Amino acid sequence: MNKINTPVLKIDGNFEIISWNTSAEVFLNNILNKSPKTQLSLEEIFPPGIWTKFRSDFKTNQGIFHNIYTFSETETIEVFSSPSLDDGENIKCFSLCLKAVSPKENSSSENIVRLKNILENSSLAIFLSDPSGPIVEVNRAACKLFGYSLKELKQLSREDIIQMNSDLETAIAQRNKAGEIRTELVGIKKNGETFPCEVHSVIYTNNEGEKRTSTTIVDISDRKKQELIAENSKQAFQSLFDYNPDAVYSFDLKGSFVDLNQAALNLVEGSREKAREINFLPLIAPEDRDRVMMHSSKAVSGEVQRYQTNFISLKGTKKVLDVTNFPIYVNKKITGVYGIAKDISKQVEIEQKLQEEHNMFRAIIDYIPDHIFVINEKHETILTNHSFYKNYYGVENEQESLGLTALEFFDKEEAKRVIEDNTQVMNKGIPVINREDIVQDFNGKKNYTLLTKVPFRFGDNKKGLVGISRNITEIKEKEKALEELNEALKKHADELALSNKELEQFAYIASHDLQEPLRMVTSFLTQLKKKYNNKLDDRAQQYIYFAHDGATRMRQIILDLLEYSRVGRVAHKVTAVNLEHLVSEVLSLQKKSIEEKNAKIEIGVLPELEVEEPVLRQLFSNLIGNALKYHSKERQPEIKISFLEKEKYWEFKITDNGIGIEEEFKEQIFIIFQRLHQRDEYDGTGIGLAICKKIVDNFGGKIWVDSRPGEGSSFYFTIPKQF
Repeated sequence: MNKINTPVLKIDGNFEIISWNTSAEVFLNNILNKSPKTQLSLEEIFPPGIWTKFRSDFKTNQGIFHNIYTFSETETIEVFSSPSLDDGENIKCFSLCLKAVSPKENSSSENIVRLKNILENSSLAIFLSDPSGPIVEVNRAACKLFGYSLKELKQLSREDIIQMNSDLETAIAQRNKAGEIRTELVGIKKNGETFPCEVHSVIYTNNEGEKRTSTTIVDISDRKKQELIAENSKQAFQSLFDYNPDAVYSFDLKGSFVDLNQAALNLVEGSREKAREINFLPLIAPEDRDRVMMHSSKAVSGEVQRYQTNFISLKGTKKVLDVTNFPIYVNKKITGVYGIAKDISKQVEIEQKLQEEHNMFRAIIDYIPDHIFVINEKHETILTNHSFYKNYYGVENEQESLGLTALEFFDKEEAKRVIEDNTQVMNKGIPVINREDIVQDFNGKKNYTLLTKVPFRFGDNKKGLVGISRNITEIKEKEKALEELNEALKKHADELALSNKELEQFAYIASHDLQEPLRMVTSFLTQLKKKYNNKLDDRAQQYIYFAHDGATRMRQIILDLLEYSRVGRVAHKVTAVNLEHLVSEVLSLQKKSIEEKNAKIEIGVLPELEVEEPVLRQLFSNLIGNALKYHSKERQPEIKISFLEKEKYWEFKITDNGIGIEEEFKEQIFIIFQRLHQRDEYDGTGIGLAICKKIVDNFGGKIWVDSRPGEGSSFYFTIPKQF
């Protein structure tokens, strides 16, 4: 290989020396009195005047340029800078070719040869051409880039390798005017493939005074791809930022907002300008600020943070947010924090309600006396209430009962029976509803239970069972006691019925037999008075009257007692009874008494009933007769008969304007032989209203009186519709 005698330095983008050749080391020692070192900056090597101009040219031309810098009145330093590319065609460093020359030497043939040598070995595609377009000289990198041979390229013009369009025309015009242009155009390879390229073109004058153009072309396809990817990523991120339904925002290291999307502005309830003027911390509820500051500090230090917080907007609206914060890196340094906030107020509200419902559910199942349990297909308990785990498993809390089976608390036979029964319910899917059963608890005590077992399936389609067991041991014991009591009562009722029947029979016989001697007494007293009337004095006449009256009253009492005993004992056929006709018949039988007292009777519209007619006639006869008997001597008797139809019964009312009844006697008047007046005032035995009560009681109704002394009385009685 030929040895390169041209001084060459390799530097990075920060102007620090990476490597150098021997010629460069000699050059720096002889010309600048400096020794090259790695990481030594060119600022420390070049004189200040050259350094300032060199740095400006380097940055302006992005490291691709050729220039001569004045070193002294007799010498200048000629610098040609070009980048070196790696295998991926990325710039890895820059090569500087140096030469100290006098002004006259700048255009010498040796200088041109060296310059051509440098251009030829550059990794950049370099073209020397006429400003009008024809190519004069190219290097190997240009041939490689466009796919032409050196000879082929020299026969082409600018338009053959650069796509002719408005961008090219504009670039040429600007370069011709300014003498230099750096722009992006479209290159055309020999195979017709186009590619984006960066073009740096400079117009200069050669030693013969001719205008020439030095053009450097770099394929920027990869860079464009990366830029496109970056742009797409940027747009995707921006879309995600702008149109995210959740609030997305960023703030700097001091907590001041930098940017907010529309959802964040809606949450803050303020304009973008207003939001950028504030710090995020005042929007956090006071009770949460210390905790949120801790999370923010961790995010600033590089940790992703997620937390919930209470939030208060600029307008005072309160929300609950689920927040995620993560650091923003720029050049490997954290410059702020990105945040995503989701309004979970409704979710929190729902969760609170669910928790309340859960607590209510637990309170219900824990404090009802029934034993509740849920088991899975492995027969393990997954839920028990207080009554169950305390009374059946004998543990102190639900947690101790979970995961247990019947085998761990019941004897083997009992546990086997329970498990088989549960398996059948789960497999067949047929519930057991309110089945009486005998269950043994952890102490071995057997209890009567009312058992319900309902099969169900979990979310993963696994089998399960819900059970409810009610301890009815006490009820069963009471039922047994009640059965024994009912048996005793039945026996007593049978004995009482027999006794009543005997008493009724005795009363009937006794009252019938007692009438015969009374008839004899009254008959003989009548004959005695008739035969010896003229021979008896007044006292004897009075004695005969008292004896006759007593016998007569005794006979009436016996007749009334006989009538009372017959009520409910003699069965009558139930027929359809027209009450208006029935009451008219009763009034006809009492016509004499009505006429004597000049009584006024008012009968309303009365219904037709399915009832025993004889006893109903007796009921109305007694009540109407009672109203006539106890009339007021100060006014004409008035009696009104009416009714009301209720949902389940008929209610009848018989009202009079008689003497009335004192409040204290309203219940007493329905008791047999209870009289409120002397016999010389009102006759009777005191059995009439007692008979009425017995008739109404046999109907299944009620009888009562509403009365005011001196004003009158209203007697009410009811007859059920389903009599």
